[in-house]
Amino acid sequence: MSTVGAFLREKLKNMATWLENEGVSGAAVSHLQEVQIVAMAQHLHDNYAEALTQRAFTPLLQDKENIPLIVLKIIKEVEARVDLHDKFWRYLELFSKTVGNHE
Repeated sequence: MSTVGAFLREKLKNMATWLENEGVSGAAVSHLQEVQIVAMAQHLHDNYAEALTQRAFTPLLQDKENIPLIVLKIIKEVEARVDLHDKFWRYLELFSKTVGNHE
């Protein structure tokens, strides 16, 4: 059985590959450790449920203290590309729900 960290790493890798194929630079997040990925997903779950529901970029972009800079860069680039919004938000919701299911 896979760990939560391994599952999230795989999904983050899938998201990064999709974004790279869409021309979003900086989508290589392979340097993030599983513990960082889980912590980021937990932070999304604990602090950004409303932003995820409303699909609001601004609250996420303002959290320079808790969200890795590479991820903030990705969020900013995705915000500028309306065609990427739906799938991107579905990924973030998956990350949040995954850690929420393991509380």
